Amino acid sequence: MISFEKFKNKKIAILWYGKEGKSSLHFLIKIWVLPRDITILDGAKKIEGLAESFEYIHQTFAISPDFNVVLGETYLDTLKRFDLIIKTPGVSIYHEKIYPYRHKITSQAQIFFDYYQGKIIAVSGTKGKSTTSTIIYETLKNAKKNVQLVGNIGNPVLNYLDSQNLESQKKEYTVFEVSSYMLEGLKKKNYISVLLNIYADHIDWHAGFENYKDAKINLLNGSKYNMLRDEIVKKQKFKKQELNDMHVRIFWHTGNYTYQEWIFYADKKNIFTDDSIVLKGEHNMMNISAVVGICDIMNINYKILEKTLATFIWLPHRMENIWIYWWITWIDDAISTTPESTIQAIQTFGKKIDTIFLWGTDRGYVFDELIKTIIEYGIRNVVLFPDSGKRIFNAIKGKDAWEIKIFQTDDMKEAVKFAYKYTENGKMVLLSTASPSYSIRKNFEEKWNLFKKHIKELI
Repeated sequence: MISFEKFKNKKIAILWYGKEGKSSLHFLIKIWVLPRDITILDGAKKIEGLAESFEYIHQTFAISPDFNVVLGETYLDTLKRFDLIIKTPGVSIYHEKIYPYRHKITSQAQIFFDYYQGKIIAVSGTKGKSTTSTIIYETLKNAKKNVQLVGNIGNPVLNYLDSQNLESQKKEYTVFEVSSYMLEGLKKKNYISVLLNIYADHIDWHAGFENYKDAKINLLNGSKYNMLRDEIVKKQKFKKQELNDMHVRIFWHTGNYTYQEWIFYADKKNIFTDDSIVLKGEHNMMNISAVVGICDIMNINYKILEKTLATFIWLPHRMENIWIYWWITWIDDAISTTPESTIQAIQTFGKKIDTIFLWGTDRGYVFDELIKTIIEYGIRNVVLFPDSGKRIFNAIKGKDAWEIKIFQTDDMKEAVKFAYKYTENGKMVLLSTASPSYSIRKNFEEKWNLFKKHIKELI
């Protein structure tokens, strides 16, 4: 019988008390860790709704919520007191005060992989993991599998672990969208892993690209089967024996599962065309070629995948047509926060794009290919927000692209007015910012809400 002994009689810290922190607390209570052995650590001076959260625990679990709470600037000074630290993904393990205690740290992802008894299909990549995870999930549902979708895409993963009856989940499948934060130091055993791509991202959190890349490659460890994009095989210079040892199946332009001239192939056999697929863009065809491999491994009829794709639409904020006003189409691609994903959006809509919005936190991304793509596709108007906008401006001018009209601002209303004034009728305005939003906005949803709000004000 599986037990949770490693949590018993330990001093346990929950590092940050947001949505996932609350979930971790509930998990610990369900496995009978005593409240006095649990400490909440958070850098905030005050946690909104903490009293209500504790009252909920009191009413639901019939226990006295005498947890320890440490808030404010010194909250990391107490780490040495604990036997185990459950860390939220957003907190970097490379923080100078956290790194010395990395041997004590676990995560919801690690706990889930340790205790979940069903089969896990883990999906990661710098971009495309949400779409791919959801296609896999929908395909398995249509194949009448007992499946759940968890991880980066939804609620905290421990919400989906039946800690009271672990054996009950043996016949389930879980599609788990795994971020690089979750993969850092993760030790796992699972059914299938899918690695889509590796671009420079989250460099600050991982203290450098090499650590970020290693975290992504860690997805391949401990899997019964691995689906790996051909580009990664080439860049990482994997030897044939390594690929065999990791049970790798390769997808995209070369390998076991490919897409060429509107046709998907499995081991060079034509299986279906892209005629009925709602999703557009080369990047989505790449995602689908990976799912073809999942179907092959699981003996799911390709017709079920084809039927799934005939009704599957874009995820929110990923190349959504949100408004047509005065013959101008406004496209929401707010979730694109790397140069590579913005390039994908430009390639999808092509020369219909007349104006693009770029902005966000300057993470040191290289914008050369993005600027080359903007010039190649004839985008005439570029709106630049801080902080990355400064470097993009200099790079565009460095290409002698003086015919491009550039507007620098930190005001979305003024940006929308500029786009409306200068975008040609019948063309598109694309919000696809190539950097995260944190420099001047809380998240990409806030960015999108402002975009939509000020478009509506044009009426």
